Amino acid sequence: MDSQKKDNYKVLQPLLLSASMAIGIMAGFKMNDNPEVDLIKNLDYPTDQAHMVGRIEEVLRFVENKYVDKINNNDLVEEALMAVFNKLDPHSVYLSPNDVTEVADQMNGSFNGIGIENFIIDDTVNIYDVIKESPAEKSGLKAFDKIIAINDSIVAGQGMDFSDIRAMLRKEKGENVKVRILRHKTQTTFNIAVNEVPVPTVSSYLIPEFQTACIKIDRFGSKTYKEFMVEVEKYFLEVTKKPDTPTKAKHLILDLRDNPGGYLPEATNILCQLFEEKEKLLVYTEGRNNKKNEYKSVGKCFFAIDQIVVLIDENSASASEIVAGAIQDWDRGFVIGRRSFGKGLVQEQYDLNNGGAIRLTVARYFTPSGRSIQREYENRQGYEEDFSKRHKNGDLFNRDSTIIKKDSLKYYTLLLKRPVLASGGITPDLFIPMDSFYKNEDFLRIKSLLPEFTYRYVSRNKKLFPIDITSFSTWKIPQVFYSDFKSFIAKEEKSILVTETDLAKLEKEVKYQVIRLLYGKSIADSTESKHDAFITLASKLIRDKSSLKNFKSK
Repeated sequence: MDSQKKDNYKVLQPLLLSASMAIGIMAGFKMNDNPEVDLIKNLDYPTDQAHMVGRIEEVLRFVENKYVDKINNNDLVEEALMAVFNKLDPHSVYLSPNDVTEVADQMNGSFNGIGIENFIIDDTVNIYDVIKESPAEKSGLKAFDKIIAINDSIVAGQGMDFSDIRAMLRKEKGENVKVRILRHKTQTTFNIAVNEVPVPTVSSYLIPEFQTACIKIDRFGSKTYKEFMVEVEKYFLEVTKKPDTPTKAKHLILDLRDNPGGYLPEATNILCQLFEEKEKLLVYTEGRNNKKNEYKSVGKCFFAIDQIVVLIDENSASASEIVAGAIQDWDRGFVIGRRSFGKGLVQEQYDLNNGGAIRLTVARYFTPSGRSIQREYENRQGYEEDFSKRHKNGDLFNRDSTIIKKDSLKYYTLLLKRPVLASGGITPDLFIPMDSFYKNEDFLRIKSLLPEFTYRYVSRNKKLFPIDITSFSTWKIPQVFYSDFKSFIAKEEKSILVTETDLAKLEKEVKYQVIRLLYGKSIADSTESKHDAFITLASKLIRDKSSLKNFKSK
């Protein structure tokens, strides 16, 4: 896939599509409790190693002054840094100044901008969604608008890099951005005051028939605990009130699928609300130069939550695994889904003088039973290709049997003494396979093309869709959708051969994308839950009041 195809689906402030980057860069980031220190000045080098820093500078000076061709020193330094980190674990990384800005945006819970998501289609920015309460929404921008010009500079059809367009929209808070929009063949100019745009990491919906709230955490950012508590307050009874007080929910489905991790304290703060008891060990960290640090429950639950089911999959990493591991080790609830990513390393970030930073692994984390769930990473290529191996070996479709190395140490849950595995991630109590048609790897790529194609189709045929979601239940996907999608796939991925009958297997995914576009993400998530195997099983466990006692993993 060339770079142009990779950029087809973009977020103008790239905050919502960061899962793959996050797993490698920010998963497991521990916020320092101490003030930031200057990394070099505060490191004490052993006498026999002190010359090493000077050696690097000496070599660079020789290259700069003597080498036959002109060399970009910044490029040399960046390459040298990459070589250093290639000798470390996969999650110790150098972040360029641009990386630092993007990761900060992803993790801080807000950014200064106008607040839109978009596709680049036919060399034009097409607005896919407008973030609620953002300057863009308040100014009147809508999904399906096309951006023609920014501050009187034409951007449509100019072959501009996405990063350049994004830079034109990124201003300081209070500054204005003039955006010319094409809507229904009419051009309109909007003057938008740049402001702080909230980027929530938590969403929720209610399953009323089971008195269950489903709360999904996309990542653990700096405001995730606060957002989580806001959602909990919508549904659950405060512990200070009488038990017979009417309430919307008694039980919780905690959805951590595709959550790449984030800040460790946010995860432990959330866990404190899931355990009533004080001083329960939730996780501990330990490293060569970091003494053992234990995180325990505080015994201050604000809301009464009865049964809990945690959902995980192969993309649930780091902080997600901390939460799932604590719930599992203390027999607090069921963990269901597929084996998690297997990332048990803790990073701390140190700023560099050039505006970049290094994120360095300083410790490993361990679940309450003592499990380190970090996958082996001696073979870096194998580590990065883990998903492909699991797909090829069938471990995403059948409970892991070929890729997990048998534990030499035995681990057991702390209350019911159930055996648990520690090899390469959290192994769920109940396994849920990936849909069988994804055994054909082509379908994974086809699914990634679906959001953009659906956007194209809906934008051309909006009159064919129901006005409201209540009427949508009777809507049938027309055959022309699949025939057009087949043509789109043939253009984007010439090596993929697929029939319209094959594409019809994606009916659930198609309807989700359509609802997401027309009626919003929260409605789409709630509607999809009725056909979601994870939610179906979680609801059944809650409905049947299933107990972990004498339970055997399946």
